[in-house]
Amino acid sequence: MRRRFQKGTIVNRKGVLTGMWREYVTLPDGKQESKQKAKAFPGLSERAAWLALQPILDAVNKANTSPMLVQKAEPTLRDAVAEWRKLAAINLKPRGRRTAESHLSAHILPKLGATKLSELDQKAIQTFVSEITPGHSGKTVMNVVSTLSGILRHVRRWNWKVPVVSFADLSMPEIVKSASGMLTASEIRALIAKAQEPLKMILLLLSTTGLRINEALGLSLADLDFENNVIHVRHSAYNGTLGTPKSQASKADVPMPDVLAAELQAYVDGPDYRKNPKELLFANSRMKPYSDDKLRLVHLTPLLESLKINRPGVKFHAIRHAVASEMMDAGTPITVVRDQLRHSDVRVTLEIYGHVIGNAQKEAANKLAEKFRTVA
Repeated sequence: MRRRFQKGTIVNRKGVLTGMWREYVTLPDGKQESKQKAKAFPGLSERAAWLALQPILDAVNKANTSPMLVQKAEPTLRDAVAEWRKLAAINLKPRGRRTAESHLSAHILPKLGATKLSELDQKAIQTFVSEITPGHSGKTVMNVVSTLSGILRHVRRWNWKVPVVSFADLSMPEIVKSASGMLTASEIRALIAKAQEPLKMILLLLSTTGLRINEALGLSLADLDFENNVIHVRHSAYNGTLGTPKSQASKADVPMPDVLAAELQAYVDGPDYRKNPKELLFANSRMKPYSDDKLRLVHLTPLLESLKINRPGVKFHAIRHAVASEMMDAGTPITVVRDQLRHSDVRVTLEIYGHVIGNAQKEAANKLAEKFRTVA
């Protein structure tokens, strides 16, 4: 509220001169309110009444020009999320932002939105973990807490007071690693043989390069270097929107095998390629990148069912797993597998595909044992 300079006034009330002015008071909720004040000056002339009123007006105006001490309400997590959405969320990849918003709307804001930031200590977050654990996997709980932790990390950089709580301070539910959906080489061949375009070309591309489905859907004609038989991975398509690949390491060139090069050239020159303004390799009817989720639900899943491949967890990413497994089974050095999959570190490759190495080691050990086996 704007505080106005008080000049005051003198009125005659039943023969008594009375000075009048307004004062500003602070209400319990912190808001300001203007109130009418009055003081009677019995027996004084008008000039004397003005002289008596002036010191009162001076004190009021001095208070009005002083900084207003209005205590701000302490920010809550909901306030912090609003700031995070404006300043930080806009820089997330589309899928990352969608995941974060899902965690916020389903778990974080309903349970912690009204909590003051200063109260988000280890106990508060541990209570939150305990409340969302029933009915959810350990991995889901970990992801939700990671979203919360990421938002609070940004808030601290903006000098908002938030307690520091690390994962090591929390008792988290056990993460049970689910079996990854896998496809064999023969199953992939069957899928490619039965698929219609553009799914047929997409499956061939994935199975001969190990690209992620989002990377394949983000390719343009300019990314296909037929002269050097190389594919430049520079974009990813998330939910029909072009963005950047998963990581900096993912931005790289991958070899284009001769078989794939011939098929790609025939596809681009043939009737199944849909020409579009952005020269996308795979464009939908709206001339935009395909949504990987819709492509899976509408095309891949029915194709899998038609071939009676009904194992859980089999999605486009299963082809990437198959590529890694086939390369390792063939004795390809782990560093070469890392480069083909464009992992940032060989440890990532080992963590994801360590089970394949284990099988290869067993097979090698059995072969070695056969060489030295004593024939009875």
